[in-house]
Amino acid sequence: MTSLEELGDVVSTDLLIVGGGIGGLAAAIRAKEECPDVDVLLVDKQTIGWAGKATKIGGFLAFLAPGDNADKFVDFQVRNAGFYLNDQELLDTYVRSSYHAVEQLAEWGANIAKTPDGKFVTMKAAWAPEYSMTFIDIDMMVPLRTKASKLGVKMQNKTHVVDLLQQNGRVMGAVGFDIINGRFFIFKAKATLLANGSCGYKVRRFWSAGTGDGIAAAYRAGAEMRNAEYGNLYGHVVYRDIDGGQAGTMFLVNALGENLAKKYMPDTGPAGVFLPVKMAVGLEKEVTEGRGPIFFEPPAGGMGRPIGGPPGGEAGGARGGPPGAETRGGAGTGRGLPKAAKWNQLLEDKQLKYGRQTEKREIAVPLHGELSCIRVDHDMKTSLDGLWAIGDTSYAGASVAGAVASPPGVTPGSGIMFAVISAGWGGPAAARYAATAPPSEVDPAEVRRLKEQVFAPMSSDKQYSPWDAISALQDVVAPMKYSLRRSKARLEEALSKVAAVKERLPELHAKDFHYLSKCHEVMSMTACAEMTFRAALMRTESRGFHFREDYPEQDDENWLKWIILKREGRRMVLSTEPIPIEKYKVKPS
Repeated sequence: MTSLEELGDVVSTDLLIVGGGIGGLAAAIRAKEECPDVDVLLVDKQTIGWAGKATKIGGFLAFLAPGDNADKFVDFQVRNAGFYLNDQELLDTYVRSSYHAVEQLAEWGANIAKTPDGKFVTMKAAWAPEYSMTFIDIDMMVPLRTKASKLGVKMQNKTHVVDLLQQNGRVMGAVGFDIINGRFFIFKAKATLLANGSCGYKVRRFWSAGTGDGIAAAYRAGAEMRNAEYGNLYGHVVYRDIDGGQAGTMFLVNALGENLAKKYMPDTGPAGVFLPVKMAVGLEKEVTEGRGPIFFEPPAGGMGRPIGGPPGGEAGGARGGPPGAETRGGAGTGRGLPKAAKWNQLLEDKQLKYGRQTEKREIAVPLHGELSCIRVDHDMKTSLDGLWAIGDTSYAGASVAGAVASPPGVTPGSGIMFAVISAGWGGPAAARYAATAPPSEVDPAEVRRLKEQVFAPMSSDKQYSPWDAISALQDVVAPMKYSLRRSKARLEEALSKVAAVKERLPELHAKDFHYLSKCHEVMSMTACAEMTFRAALMRTESRGFHFREDYPEQDDENWLKWIILKREGRRMVLSTEPIPIEKYKVKPS
């Protein structure tokens, strides 16, 4: 009988964390703080401390500041963003945990914007009453990596984890390969925690790291998914600008100069930086009917930081605030953010050299994606024994956010926050489990089967490039007519196109191990696309970021339910679960 050692490199640990972004690092730190004697191994297909998307441009941190009212914020979010699909108990816990999470990031060494007297810069955002925000610098994960290393967390880079190992209904670790040299790894673990992000389908550079690897692995292992229909976030960005910033919704105009917020959202206040469905559908209508292109036209005098630049930066004074944000403390947001300040200075120098662009600038509306649907409980445990999922793998699946893609979830600025807060729940819970769980037992025959699947594209005699497959999938998930402005006919058409991509996946050919990684990414993305479209087809109503032209009204009588999705055999099976609204504080009027 073949031994595990003959199949690959066997690595044993107590807790395996897949994903070296800010959530994975925070989970590793909290796990070691909770259980110092538990061995923790952090694995990422990129480089731990620079992985994921949090470090690409820094970010907002949205939180409940001292003096903010948690009950009022939760009420607002449930009624206006979650539309009653929230787990209100977990949302309340999340909100009340948020300020401590900011303090904890600062304690770990991350640079948070500060006032001259050393307090956090606090801004009140117009789109979220009773909630506040501040800014964190681009290099936020470097001190977290240092902290984790000092605590004894082991780290392994450039390793693409593909599938989970199971025995007797319990997750026992995972398998993967080195994307440089192809070494096959068998990770034996008493507990496994997924922290490797959402699925964004590589449509935008900023989101390109999120390919749904953990979501697809959990789905193939039989884990339940929830709120998969809410993986369809669109945002508007200045055309041909840096792919990170967002223009204010209230400052969008058509080619005739008509303000589109007033046209499509006349009864809505400032909408912040993310794009409501009414506006997104309206923008498509404007262009289709000949009133495009769409422009971002802020009021005279400007509105804050350069569009597309990272938040903060002392160059240019008190910048960093999105439209509608009110700074408390009387200081610029850039204090204590040296990397963001340097970035903004580069932008300033470029503008001085080449001239400032006009304030009226054309915008585009690309898909972000953000499918994050692994179902978890309040400890971030999945429906499978021995498996946890945090951050962008399970933001929507936790139902903290409700009927909106997650992030932005609860409010813009919650992506980093949910990663860190959920890490504080899931990391210690997984560590406690690992401290008392028996050693993992792995079936060599199952490992052999998975290894053959992992490396199948290397020996394929077909010439189907992963890049061609990714492009074909993007042609389905990116257009608004499938992912945002939905109907039964178009969703069925989208599913048929996804099925066509899925049918060709066995033909994928990898000319090297980097291409092999891309092959597995597109396999994961295809599974994620099918989840989203099937769940969207099942929900015959419009609610939050799910809009059905054929069912345009919210239907609380029939659809105050979560859609649950899981794999049974080779089939994707969907069911519903009523929202326990009777035990929640906020109820439909």
